Amino acid sequence: MIQENVIIEKNIVYGKTEKEYLTADTYRMTTDSGNLPVLVLIHGGAFQTGSKEMYTEWGELLARENYFVMAINYRLATPRYASYPTVLEDIEEAMNWLVLHSNRLNIDVSRISIIGDSAGAYLAALFSLKNRPFSYRICAVVGVYGPYDLVLECKSLNAERKIQMFERLLGVTFRGNERAFKEASPVSYIDEAIATPTFDTSFYLVTGKEDKIVNAFQSKNFFEKLREANIDVELTEIEDIGHFWFNYLPGIIGGGVEDYPNNIIYPKIISFLNKINRQTCNGNFSRRQIISIAKTENLQIKDVH
Repeated sequence: MIQENVIIEKNIVYGKTEKEYLTADTYRMTTDSGNLPVLVLIHGGAFQTGSKEMYTEWGELLARENYFVMAINYRLATPRYASYPTVLEDIEEAMNWLVLHSNRLNIDVSRISIIGDSAGAYLAALFSLKNRPFSYRICAVVGVYGPYDLVLECKSLNAERKIQMFERLLGVTFRGNERAFKEASPVSYIDEAIATPTFDTSFYLVTGKEDKIVNAFQSKNFFEKLREANIDVELTEIEDIGHFWFNYLPGIIGGGVEDYPNNIIYPKIISFLNKINRQTCNGNFSRRQIISIAKTENLQIKDVH
């Protein structure tokens, strides 16, 4: 399907679970120049609901920014089915699908970025910090009102709904299994990530200070942890907004890119992604690694592409 010069391919099968096929929608311009950087979009929904269609408008607009865009579905948790940790395999399958088809699609898998909201932000952050790929690179993560420390969130006030959400994800109760919740938290993998020479992911975090679903301090705390580890990170906190505004929810007013506060956040996201894509190295090198080598050997640094 072609929508105003954007080619949209619906329900592409990129993988399979023990129960079902995994599907995605892709977006690209009809007149793109090739060798496109990639954006993978991961929807939210408390790990139990939501779909790739929530990112339909984002997909079309981001394709016009000269990106190849892939919005994915992934396995969801139910009262009888814990989706963690196998949900991370779904994201890995999406990445492997991109590598497998990179020549046909004429895309650059050394420049993959992930955008996720809420549960999708959690999955994007966790996957980028835990995964150790050599055939592709996650160069950037945009996380919108995501939970990054499950223990901290479950111990916060008014956490009943959150505890149930995370218990369904993990398949165990929080009481008596705090270690499992810690091991499933993105903040737990920062040190491990920076110990990997090829790790070179930058983060842009966005949150609303009036959020009553995921505490706004989650993004602030994650920002501080990443910054302490010398990981490139930016944070935008919006004073007068809560949760559920980043993309469309059926029957809910708002969620469009032109709606507030997306009309403010969208240009910031594009600026961040374009900057990171200009700085990304080709091959199994990271800019952090190159800078470290240069400092050790007193070498002159030039722009690395």
